[in-house]
Amino acid sequence: MEHHPINIRTAVADIHAALLQYPHESKKHRRLVLLHGAGVAGELTWTFIANYLSEWDEVLIPDLPGMGASKFIGHKPWPVVADYVEAIRELLVALDWDCFDIAGYSFGGLVTADLLGDFTIGHCFLIEPAMLFSGDAVELRQRGEEYIRVAEHIAEAPDDSVPFFEFLDLVSPHRLKRGRADEITVQRLMGESQGFAQALHAVSDALLRGAGIFTRWMPKVSGASFVGELSYASMHGRHRLLAENANDWTYYAVPNADHSLVFMKPRWIARHMNERASSEGGVADQPAP
Repeated sequence: MEHHPINIRTAVADIHAALLQYPHESKKHRRLVLLHGAGVAGELTWTFIANYLSEWDEVLIPDLPGMGASKFIGHKPWPVVADYVEAIRELLVALDWDCFDIAGYSFGGLVTADLLGDFTIGHCFLIEPAMLFSGDAVELRQRGEEYIRVAEHIAEAPDDSVPFFEFLDLVSPHRLKRGRADEITVQRLMGESQGFAQALHAVSDALLRGAGIFTRWMPKVSGASFVGELSYASMHGRHRLLAENANDWTYYAVPNADHSLVFMKPRWIARHMNERASSEGGVADQPAP
């Protein structure tokens, strides 16, 4: 696997990304975009999963603005989801990526959903996406209100660890590993406190404004959902509904995992992504360059 850093200035952001190239002897050229969640940059989120991927020739892992080495151009105190979507859209256009598979984790899942109609997507993988916490609009709005309180607390007191632990309790109330594992997670999030607060605020804004839409949301591409076995029953229910009603969609409950499933079960998730991608050609296949 070859690793290439990419740095591109778009109209709205300076974007850093990692491009991973895998040596495959194939007549097709498959590409995959991986979008991370709030507060933890791209490679730190996806490296473990990327190590086990086998069905793609190129994997692009960008940092969303405000996290990692990416930043918005100009002052944006509270960006909205559309700002992050536009930054990634411009990056993909600049790289001439118009045909690919895509995966989004947590906040990245929300960004992914808004990108599906702009490109030719073969498979979509959603890993506990922020907008599908529940199929109940009231619960989605309540979650948005909880997130906004945490985001504003962090913005006001970025050195206070309390709101970061509150966030962990919100997203992973039944997590198995606490103590030192929580401390490491909080340290990572505090290292990206401003970007984390902004992304969390953007999720809150989306949930409060679009709760009703998200309860009816269905993907128009094939793909799969991954939800930690220990995560909320409401989330499992929403993704079961997705699998039952969306065209060519699979739901996976990831065993012994909570919201940190990308770090806890990377091999398991990658194996099922590989299996799903290999089962069909997918419209993201292209002739090898």
